[in-house]
Amino acid sequence: MSARKTVLIVGLFSKGALGTSFAAAFQRLGYEVCRFDYDEAYCSCSRLSRNRVLRRALRSFLWDRMNLITSELASGLKPSLILAVKAPYLHPETLRNLRLSLGIPVVNYYPDNPYCGVPWDPRKTSAQRHDLLDALREYSHVWIWQPDMAARLRGDGVNAGCMPFACDAEVYHPHPPSRSKTCSECPGDHQVVLVGQHNAKREDHVRSVRTHSVALWGARWTRIGSQLCDRHHVHREEAFGAVSSRIYSLSAVSLNIVDDLNIPGHNMRTFEIPASAGVMLSTYTKEQADIFPENDAACYYRHKEELDSKIECLLHDDALRDRISRNALRIAGDHTYERRVASILHELRS
Repeated sequence: MSARKTVLIVGLFSKGALGTSFAAAFQRLGYEVCRFDYDEAYCSCSRLSRNRVLRRALRSFLWDRMNLITSELASGLKPSLILAVKAPYLHPETLRNLRLSLGIPVVNYYPDNPYCGVPWDPRKTSAQRHDLLDALREYSHVWIWQPDMAARLRGDGVNAGCMPFACDAEVYHPHPPSRSKTCSECPGDHQVVLVGQHNAKREDHVRSVRTHSVALWGARWTRIGSQLCDRHHVHREEAFGAVSSRIYSLSAVSLNIVDDLNIPGHNMRTFEIPASAGVMLSTYTKEQADIFPENDAACYYRHKEELDSKIECLLHDDALRDRISRNALRIAGDHTYERRVASILHELRS
């Protein structure tokens, strides 16, 4: 890489987004950071893109325009490194041209499952592309959060390595206890919480919690809120970044229902809950337990029918919760995005 330490990050930069954490980590390591928010660009590159139906219908046209915008930005900036965080709109030929014309590494941190296909659930947006593997092959290097997927990508000709998610200590950290009312939507504090967008599995597991109330935050829960309000409470306010960190810190139990597409791995909450000094009760995966040992730095359940008893145990064992919180916070301190960026830079130099 050139002596000029400038990185162009192509990603999303909303509260709690990975692009924001990577940008902050690069800045702490002395890099000048240029951000390109492809979600904002997608919605602003044409008046037609402001309509959701037209945006999907014209995706090919809009993606072509965004590829041109990205290429022009990179050519003018002349960074020493381009990091794409997913960035599914980038065409293989755009990536190849950027790599060759600028003579710099163009890398990707891919936070989803690249083999899940294109979902057609109308309630969920799809950012996949049918030639995704062709695009990933054009990167100098691709990092993905799960080792089995990294191995599969290598078998498909992608220069891929494994790099787990991490935590941004500026966003996810312990919050002091508060005597003030913590929730603007319902009375009292919440002992059991779940922060994460709705999906069928999470709804099924939450419904299996019959003797405790779960406070829920996240996209699409409000669509079924009335069906859960007899026991659980769906919040309408957003809970990203520091807001979710405070929820984790002040609750007794933070649920982490790992999506099937993340099994047998982990997700971002695997690190964000411990970094907030929260007590994580998560779907069991060996990968999580290897990082946060069971009953020492986290609790796990194998079947949804176990949730009530696991919650009951944690709520009535202050010493166990305290031990889990302290140990998990210590371990999370070794898994920061600053360390992940240092690993990226080290690998690119070697």
